[in-house]
Amino acid sequence: MPTVRTTIQPHLEVEVSDAEYLDLERQGLLVASPSPSTPAAAPAKTPTPAKAKEADR
Repeated sequence: MPTVRTTIQPHLEVEVSDAEYLDLERQGLLVASPSPSTPAAAPAKTPTPAKAKEADR
């Protein structure tokens, strides 16, 4: 019995029968699981704006 995550409740892992798995896959309700060899992507860095000069010191 495969363990899957669905788009309905992606935070839960659910055990389904082979027939249920095929049905969920056909409907596009399975969350794509990343392959174990692929490292997680690092979040993109946002550029920090240069500090504006203070007019009056």
